[in-house]
Amino acid sequence: MMPWLSIVLPTSARRHAELFRTLASIQQQKQLDVEVLVVADVHGATDRARFDLLREEIAGLRTGVQWLEHDGGVNCYGQPQRSFGSRQAKGEWVAFSQDDNILARGAVNTIWLALCQERKKRPLFFRVLTPWREQVWRTPQLVLSNIDADCLVLPRDIAQRVTWGLRYEGDFDAAVEASKLARGDVGWRDEEIAIARPEQEHIWWS
Repeated sequence: MMPWLSIVLPTSARRHAELFRTLASIQQQKQLDVEVLVVADVHGATDRARFDLLREEIAGLRTGVQWLEHDGGVNCYGQPQRSFGSRQAKGEWVAFSQDDNILARGAVNTIWLALCQERKKRPLFFRVLTPWREQVWRTPQLVLSNIDADCLVLPRDIAQRVTWGLRYEGDFDAAVEASKLARGDVGWRDEEIAIARPEQEHIWWS
């Protein structure tokens, strides 16, 4: 059976504990049947053993978590890995995380319920709690500093056509491109689905 949701998770393989915390936040969700694609940025990698060890550890996790590698050249914050992961995704919808963020409690179910409420497939922008403890998006406007990678939940056909920009604001570039592909028809959802660089009190499953 094909998964209904794929979650693309880029990593540099340098934040071991944080990455497995992110994966724990996904695996603790009650609504599963999701595909998780961990996409390692191997550009310029000289310590092959670090990647091999991490790949073996991820292979030991429950099914549905896959290890991929992609050399996207010089980049900022794993943006080429998001583009690459999206193109490998099998889910009908594609969401994104980061290896120092976590999913909020019930986030996968929140996404599912939102999709059930939507009358047609279109890019959805959910809310994320930032490291400075504000929510983005703040207003339903596609402007810089008002979007984060973890906000985006895209229909697969759009996700696979989006190229994430190679700069820090590559998440904004991806959101703009997704909006253009949807001819401006996007949904701004009030629900919070992710927490960036969480503090201990946000580790809801511990």
